Amino acid sequence: MNGKHTWVDAHAHIADPRWGEDLLSEARLAVLKESQAQGMEFLLQGGVGPEDWVRQKELSRAFPNLLGNCFGLHPYWVADHSEEECEAALDTLAQSLSDAVALGEAGLDFRPHISKGREEHQIQMFEQQIELARGANKMMVLHLVQAHQEALMVLDYFWDFGKQQGMVHSFNGSAVKAMDFLKRGLFLSIGGPVCRPENKKLHQAVKEIPLEWLLIESDSPDQPPPRYLGQNNPPYSVLEVAKVIADIKSLEPQEILDITTKNFYRLAQKP
Repeated sequence: MNGKHTWVDAHAHIADPRWGEDLLSEARLAVLKESQAQGMEFLLQGGVGPEDWVRQKELSRAFPNLLGNCFGLHPYWVADHSEEECEAALDTLAQSLSDAVALGEAGLDFRPHISKGREEHQIQMFEQQIELARGANKMMVLHLVQAHQEALMVLDYFWDFGKQQGMVHSFNGSAVKAMDFLKRGLFLSIGGPVCRPENKKLHQAVKEIPLEWLLIESDSPDQPPPRYLGQNNPPYSVLEVAKVIADIKSLEPQEILDITTKNFYRLAQKP
């Protein structure tokens, strides 16, 4: 990489307290500075719950052209809160979306230690957030784990195809599952898991995903490529992701950075 190509991190939790409780912590400022030095021109944050939205807003005010807000009720948050608490949070979300680029993370995560037997609760909150995003004309960032068929059923009933826009964050499935989402007009965002040599299923999916539907992300500070194991995953790890995708697609890493940046702006309808 020659540093001349700018790029977008389509999904990262840079307001996460693991970068420091102080939003202007030395660690957070250092990683943002290094990310910019390596070409990052925009980062879309990932939403978790109301407390996180407040941190995002404060941080984006300090970096208004670099960081975009994404507010939503993450399946993790939904699983840990009552229906009453979730309904109250949805009311707050509806009032907060004017400050956000996107609504998310929203979706389903049916891993037993996450869902805790409350799958129907997750489905209801997912459905309501789709309707909220449609009313607010916001793109969606989807978190879908071990709930593929259930997610497709919700999307087919509630998603306004042709009008609503969205991305599946950290897609890590098969080519068949990728096609299920592509048929529904969703972009697929690829992160650190693609950098694992043994992840042949995802490699094959990336090979088949059309370039015009690809995004890249870090999911910082989570899901690090092997190079960053044992530390907070920095946003600039997307450069490793771009290298692997470029190899799979028989292109140059700079081409992947350029294509995914254009794709992101097309999705987010940013100039």
